[in-house]
Amino acid sequence: MFFFITSSVSFGLEGSLINILLAGLVGATLSAGGFFFDYLGDYNKDRESGNLKNPIARGKLSPRGGLIIIISCFTISSVICIIINPWALIPLACLIGVIGGLVKGLFDSALLRAFSLGTLQGFYVLIGALFAYKFELSVILLALFLFFAMTGARVLGDTRDLPYDQKTDTNTIPKKYGIQWGGYFLLINEFIAYIIGIVIYLLGLFGIGYLICMISIIVIGVPLNLLFIIRPTPKIARTINVLSLAILGSLFVLAMFIGKL
Repeated sequence: MFFFITSSVSFGLEGSLINILLAGLVGATLSAGGFFFDYLGDYNKDRESGNLKNPIARGKLSPRGGLIIIISCFTISSVICIIINPWALIPLACLIGVIGGLVKGLFDSALLRAFSLGTLQGFYVLIGALFAYKFELSVILLALFLFFAMTGARVLGDTRDLPYDQKTDTNTIPKKYGIQWGGYFLLINEFIAYIIGIVIYLLGLFGIGYLICMISIIVIGVPLNLLFIIRPTPKIARTINVLSLAILGSLFVLAMFIGKL
């Protein structure tokens, strides 16, 4: 998915074909490195809680193997940024810093954990934009759109993992404030994201193709969010989280590809 986020943003901002593909490669390698960084930092906690989605926790990958993957992925993405646009190293370094802060517990509060996920998405947008050599109002607004959308969506992932998190000292919104409050947090952030998404069109930054995709995101996203409010269980959260990433994420990518129509 992160390949498509960075590449589609670069495409929407009229980057060259090679830069669009390389932006996608940076997004893919960064996300892979980030996932394994998280796996490496949390494997003892995941093993303790029984969350064996982590390949290091279940013994399918050694900690040394995970470290090699992390270094390789971050090195590849950094080298590509240096070659294409060294300014992209700034959001890249910030992105890695946020991931490292999460792993080291620097953002170990329920709200900071949520905001950190949104911040990461914003940095992917900035990298895609810089590969198109653009840094303008549309870039900032797109980054804010994903920031609020994914900050709210953190509640879904945390509710999904709540049975595991209750066995550890991990701080999450549903664990600390309750699932119902988490649902309100989700709705507020998604509402702000939808407003930003529409404002981007009203400012004339993208065309009717973008608007159709954004309206589709709202029409599909609102019922999914309300379903979670009505039935806020880990099972429902898991289903909605998958649907949100697959459908709403794809619509955002499509909005970037047809946004100038």
